[in-house]
Amino acid sequence: MNDEQRPRGSAAALEPAAPALESVALADPLASRPQPAPGHVNEGAAPASSIAQRALAWTREFIQFGLVGATAFIVDMGLFNLLQHGPLGVLAGHPNAAQFIAAATATLYSWIANRLWTYRGRTQDNATREAILFFVANICGIAISQFCLLFTHDILGLTSALADNIAVYVVGFVLGTAFRFFFYHYVVFTGRTRA
Repeated sequence: MNDEQRPRGSAAALEPAAPALESVALADPLASRPQPAPGHVNEGAAPASSIAQRALAWTREFIQFGLVGATAFIVDMGLFNLLQHGPLGVLAGHPNAAQFIAAATATLYSWIANRLWTYRGRTQDNATREAILFFVANICGIAISQFCLLFTHDILGLTSALADNIAVYVVGFVLGTAFRFFFYHYVVFTGRTRA
């Protein structure tokens, strides 16, 4: 269409058509910006909010981990005392066997509870590999407690019942629990997040 064929009388007819978003953009400056697809993180978000979200997620994970650990401790101690001193006294006089059965049962309970609750959605497709890694983490946690006891006895020369309990159930427990938490988070439960 040349200038001679163009209709006259309207200035709007001479201007190219404005994009439809222009009028919306004047009313809402954010409307013309592309929106992230569902499931994608907005990279323009304030770093403080993502840090707060990560801190909240870590806190929630740590609380769930702690609750599972506390109930596993109750299973361990309760089963040990039931087997040793319970009404049937099945393993009376065999404390090592009772402790081994109680610890193995508590570890199995802990793996199932962490898998289904604390780390749900982050579990691996290969449950056997995950279970093996979980048990390795627990063996390392026990070794940390044993090292603390060995250090207290052989290096520091402290052999009282109080020193033993502090070494194993305070220092060893704290260090072993911290090791387990990070090992579970970064090694054991590393499967893809599932919705």
